[in-house]
Amino acid sequence: MQIFIDTEFTALAREASLISFGAVSEDGREFYCEVTPVVAEECSGFVREIVLPLLEGGAAACTRRRFAERLAAWLGQFEDPVLLSDSDWDIYVVRHAVIGERSRLPGRLALPGPAGPLEVMLLMLAPLAPAAMAIFEREITQHFARDNRQHHALVDARALREGLLAIVSTPETG
Repeated sequence: MQIFIDTEFTALAREASLISFGAVSEDGREFYCEVTPVVAEECSGFVREIVLPLLEGGAAACTRRRFAERLAAWLGQFEDPVLLSDSDWDIYVVRHAVIGERSRLPGRLALPGPAGPLEVMLLMLAPLAPAAMAIFEREITQHFARDNRQHHALVDARALREGLLAIVSTPETG
């Protein structure tokens, strides 16, 4: 099952840390989590101004260790989940949050699941051809016209899903 993901994180820097994670499966099931505590001083100006005000808190918030457990529990409902991202930064901060590794390399990721480790694939999307990119950008624009909370990890994951599914459902590109 393809799972479209997006993250928000402290800064575009080596010491970047995950702030929030959104995921939407092909069939529309969703997961959202915010990793606490967020130290505002570690965040870039952009993140403090744009991302932090979008955080929900409450039931979405959890510690870094609990994030990996919650994600594994959610992913456990899928057979062979493949996490798809449009940025190697997403891979970087997810790997760091789950296993402490600072790497942008796609590949297998072992999550601490309730019934033992859960292995998932963590991949980055390939560049799109011009015709596919036009469809993708149209869908993304329409998505954010309906929900203008761009840079909320779950909203962005929904947009990614809509854009990519539109490409697949268009005969000349899919």
